[in-house]
Amino acid sequence: MKKVYSAKEKREYFARQIKDLKDGIEDKIKNFIEDSAELKQFIEFRRKHFYSYSINNTILIQKQVPGASCVAGFKQWKKLGYSVRKGERAIKILVPLIRKVEEKTGEDEKQILYGFKVGNVFDRSQVEAGENAVSFPQIDISVKEGNCIYSSDELYSSTKQFVEQLCPVEDSDSSRLGASLGMTDGKNIYVKSSDNKADMSAILVHEFTHYHNHFKDNRKELSKDHRETEAELGSLIFGSYFDLDIEGTYKYLAMYRDDRDLTRCFETAYKTFEYIMDGNEEVMGLESILQSQNQ
Repeated sequence: MKKVYSAKEKREYFARQIKDLKDGIEDKIKNFIEDSAELKQFIEFRRKHFYSYSINNTILIQKQVPGASCVAGFKQWKKLGYSVRKGERAIKILVPLIRKVEEKTGEDEKQILYGFKVGNVFDRSQVEAGENAVSFPQIDISVKEGNCIYSSDELYSSTKQFVEQLCPVEDSDSSRLGASLGMTDGKNIYVKSSDNKADMSAILVHEFTHYHNHFKDNRKELSKDHRETEAELGSLIFGSYFDLDIEGTYKYLAMYRDDRDLTRCFETAYKTFEYIMDGNEEVMGLESILQSQNQ
């Protein structure tokens, strides 16, 4: 007869696995960066069709459309076979004005920046693909069902029940989120509806980690890489605990590997995971919710 472990025994076992999980993150990321054909294809596509923007313009873009991923002008989107949806507002950026000036020798020219003008661009989430649109290469960053003892529907509904004790959760259609799979504004959490409920659970944990940690005054100084790493580590720990297939999480982490402190990120993510599982005197934890549903 198979032994049934208590929640405490399972948590103690899982705590022993955390170090191995943490130590393996960088190796997993490195392997994906060096060996992934899908990452190379994605980078080549971006370099070919989309400009790199200055830090100032990147800040402007993110302020106007948080989560923007690929931005281009109206004509460039049209060239790629996409049309800007009716009613979408352009993202304003600063376009440098360059003048060519001949050197005194008359043989060489140099470029002089003499000002800026306002330019309009649109994000991928603001456009619709036409019949002959160029396909975006995809990186599969989803979390899959794996060997979880709970059904994916049960896991998602229970995780949602935990989060809704603290903030509203909306299963959103694609028009609200565009290319994003989830988002939070610090008041609500939105998760794109999908048949993959295991992935929706991981996305919900990702967004809850943002909600719980990144809307406080003392956290505003954190870089985007640091915030995204904390949130996705929350999904990784959650997925590991419930025996989900979490390989896609390492791919996501590879995109935000520069300006972050992995040790600090992991500590924050793990504390958030413990809060999700245990709750407190006022909030029922996910462990208790799952137990109550299976009694």
